[in-house]
Amino acid sequence: MEKDKNGFEKHVSNERTHLSQVRRAFADGIKTENPDPRSVNFLIACCDYLSFSLRRLIEQDHVLHQRLIPHVSEDNKEYKEKLNKLETGLVSMEQFIDNLENSKNHLITTGLYGLQDFKIDAEEFLNAFLNMLASNRHSTYELEKEVFSEDDWEAIACISEEAVQKENELYQSVLAYSPEDCNPKNYPPIGHNQNVE
Repeated sequence: MEKDKNGFEKHVSNERTHLSQVRRAFADGIKTENPDPRSVNFLIACCDYLSFSLRRLIEQDHVLHQRLIPHVSEDNKEYKEKLNKLETGLVSMEQFIDNLENSKNHLITTGLYGLQDFKIDAEEFLNAFLNMLASNRHSTYELEKEVFSEDDWEAIACISEEAVQKENELYQSVLAYSPEDCNPKNYPPIGHNQNVE
């Protein structure tokens, strides 16, 4: 998106920043040496945010995928392969989100007793997330830049008043529960050209 960041673009940009910050805070949060009930609440709030935000990201990528297909000719094997890889990655990521939600629900009922099992599932989720970011994000960026109009970008953003409100509520919940050393606001935004690690 090359033009001014206003309206839907500004919100998508904020969402991506929040997602990156919560993901890194969550990764540090599961390494906490002396967990207490508050740190469990923090991890649960992070899960709720990550699940919502990633499902939106997946929804956006499905729309992007559908809108790119008409611009890729049948004989363009490179882009056909990229689109197939994107679709496969999205389906796989949905499975990892489901697993994280199941693990979070178990953590809610077990509290600190279930933390070790939860950490294993959380690590698996984070690895899948980073692999998806590394392998799929922006692999079709050059074509997107060339063929998408403002209307396409707006459709891909999938913005609604409800989505904006829900994202903000979940982000505020993460902030409210975050320990000082895992506050998402303390993690600088990562640009597209920087390492996702």
